[in-house]
Amino acid sequence: MLLNPPGDKIYFRDYYRSKVSKSQYYYHPLDLLYLSGRFDINDFETFLIDAIGDNLTAEDALSAIKNINPDIILALIASPSYNQDINFLQSVKNLLPEIQLIITGDVCRDISAKIMEGCLFIDAILLDFSTDDIIKYLASEKSGIIDNIIYRSNDGIITGRESHERGVFNVPLPRWDLFHLEKYSFPFSKKRRMASILTDFGCPYQCSFCSINTLGFKLRPIESVIEEIKLLKNLNIDEFFMRDQSFGADRQRTLDLCRKIAKENLRIGWSCFSRVDIIEEELIKAMKEAGLHTIIFGIESSNEEILKEYDKNISVDQMKKATELCRQYGVRAAGTFIIGLPGESKESILRTIKLAKELKLDYASFNVAAPIFGSKFRADAIANDWIDENNVEMDTAKGSPIWKNQALTNKEISKLHRFAIISFYLDPRYLLKRIFALRSLAEVSQAIREAKSLLIG
Repeated sequence: MLLNPPGDKIYFRDYYRSKVSKSQYYYHPLDLLYLSGRFDINDFETFLIDAIGDNLTAEDALSAIKNINPDIILALIASPSYNQDINFLQSVKNLLPEIQLIITGDVCRDISAKIMEGCLFIDAILLDFSTDDIIKYLASEKSGIIDNIIYRSNDGIITGRESHERGVFNVPLPRWDLFHLEKYSFPFSKKRRMASILTDFGCPYQCSFCSINTLGFKLRPIESVIEEIKLLKNLNIDEFFMRDQSFGADRQRTLDLCRKIAKENLRIGWSCFSRVDIIEEELIKAMKEAGLHTIIFGIESSNEEILKEYDKNISVDQMKKATELCRQYGVRAAGTFIIGLPGESKESILRTIKLAKELKLDYASFNVAAPIFGSKFRADAIANDWIDENNVEMDTAKGSPIWKNQALTNKEISKLHRFAIISFYLDPRYLLKRIFALRSLAEVSQAIREAKSLLIG
């Protein structure tokens, strides 16, 4: 059984970078999605409980688990919901003491020793869902060291090295039939039913406030991506969220993929994350012809010194050129921003808010800096006593920081975060632009939900 536990919020626990939904949207847990295909081709009878997607209470989820009575449970856990997750999984083990319980998630990479020592009901930890190491472990009858697996044996705790490989991301087609597709959504989707897919794994860039770059970087074969898109088209899905961390990082391969989508006349619409230093005219033209309608750029700050210090290494000029290309080709541009990185001043944050409006973005997401698990930022925060090493519950969606900024108080950062949201979204020019851009009832409904979430809390 693949398990995404219940929670008191909408938790994203997947892809080793967890967070809490800022609204009511919820997209597919990638770890469970791609593990479903791997288990399927290895002749496992596979079940799925996505308690977040199906809005199950703890009692509902426990009842469903008991009815299925699996031999093995592989469960997601995450930083923002850590204590809830551990308590729930303890209840699962109490209910079915003979099961083998395996966990995976962002906290597992940083505090695996603490988890294994303190949670005796957990049998193993998986550190990378993109490899077949979990299959090797289940076939090995608990013998020897296996990469990306930590497990209990008669000899104590056996710890495999964390190894993410590079080159090709080979992944079997997921069991999309296990997922209740009507339960998932994304705020930038133009249609209600959508699917999340990966065309690569990891990231080649080295932003120190991010953890995805610590997973290596490998590309999925183009034919495999096309095959998954066709599978989903047969399930009446033609809206996609490309979950690659930096779509287009390998320029030629991206051109080849987009041209293949266009040549096959797949007629899909999609959104993606990318970088302002990736997007240029030939690339965005090919992406648009393949169905792209929205790009989410990690802009982060207007302060180029801050961007350099945290290894983002982009310029304001690149931001302006990329967003202008989006307007030229009729692609919506969204930007993500980080408020309150160490040493950042009030003046710097105000300049960032001003830049967000000057770029004429279609959407902006303002996030308070958080030292997330797996990032260099977290290691630095611990080393400098900005956070308590034992503070596990990190959430980038919070409007207040959980660590100390040298230049601003937490209260000041919270006020600036709130001001950023109000200043951007209540600008009369922006409101008019959004109203005239709405093209469907789905977009109107989504806009209302997002407005309530952003402005009410």
